[in-house]
Amino acid sequence: MPITPFIHITAAYSNALLVAILPHVSDCAKQLDMPIPQPITASQVGRFNPGKMQGFIGAGLWLTNNYWFTFVDGYVAGFRSPDDYFTMADEYWDHLERYVGKDNMTTNEAIQLARDSFHKLGYNPAEFGVDGPPTETMGPHDNKKLGHIPCFRAKWESPEPKSQAEFERSYHIWFDIDMQRKQVVGMSLISRQFSRPEPKIDIEPELESDYQKRNQMHMFVRTNAPPHFPQDKSLPFDASNHRDTPQMNSVVLTNAPPTDPPTGGRETQQE
Repeated sequence: MPITPFIHITAAYSNALLVAILPHVSDCAKQLDMPIPQPITASQVGRFNPGKMQGFIGAGLWLTNNYWFTFVDGYVAGFRSPDDYFTMADEYWDHLERYVGKDNMTTNEAIQLARDSFHKLGYNPAEFGVDGPPTETMGPHDNKKLGHIPCFRAKWESPEPKSQAEFERSYHIWFDIDMQRKQVVGMSLISRQFSRPEPKIDIEPELESDYQKRNQMHMFVRTNAPPHFPQDKSLPFDASNHRDTPQMNSVVLTNAPPTDPPTGGRETQQE
């Protein structure tokens, strides 16, 4: 299988991709009632990492409020918030008390919230088994040192595919629910069936290999260099013919910039 080449990420391409993706992220946040000002604009983006594979329109996007989104194949494939115990606890290990609370809904209500959220995103729960019981659940649970952690995960997964056709129809879906706030705080949607038309990007990125070729060091031989070094009469030998004397009639120059150009708007880049 041929290896997919990488593209060179420039500020212009990164910014164009961000502009194309933001409406999708904004719609997702609105549909799931996330506590994020609408519409989401570039001023709310703290970091943006474009995908580097040729032909791949995707990116990871971090907002300044620490919400994180993944966009691939024309849809928002996942997000997490700083209130998602399952995905963020490692980053807030010294402040786990922030996840302690009480249940203000039952696990069945949390499962229904996950189903409703899946439907709000435009998908049919019945087509992915989401109308039935989850294949796996996690939480809520009690921590002996901290107390009750009211975070619940509902997961729906297709059986292990045994053919290419089954692989095309396979799916992995999970929703994380904050049972105290009654809020979806994390999500992952993985399936080729979720794919949507990709946004159009007006800028055609250059291959990284072509960029490197254009900016590599260029060596040339000076045509006005003397044919050989003049002999130093103080030496008992002809230096121009001595095998240990370096030949200095070539010069290495480079027209490459001292550093690569920035690869995205505000820090942004999937470099």
